[in-house]
Amino acid sequence: MRIFIYIGLAFFVISGICVGGFTTGTQQRGNFYSESKEDRKIKNKVANWSALGGILSLVIAGLLYIL
Repeated sequence: MRIFIYIGLAFFVISGICVGGFTTGTQQRGNFYSESKEDRKIKNKVANWSALGGILSLVIAGLLYIL
């Protein structure tokens, strides 16, 4: 069960890094204007799939805890 919790948290960290959730507003604006639209699309795809993987992993951990 613990492994699913760790995997879920790792996926959320990856998602946060891709979205830029751990930066200040000034840094995020600089990153936004310095990257192309294609790079932004790829980062958003990775962030969305990582968040989905994190949610699924934490749901599995919760189900294992209940059972």
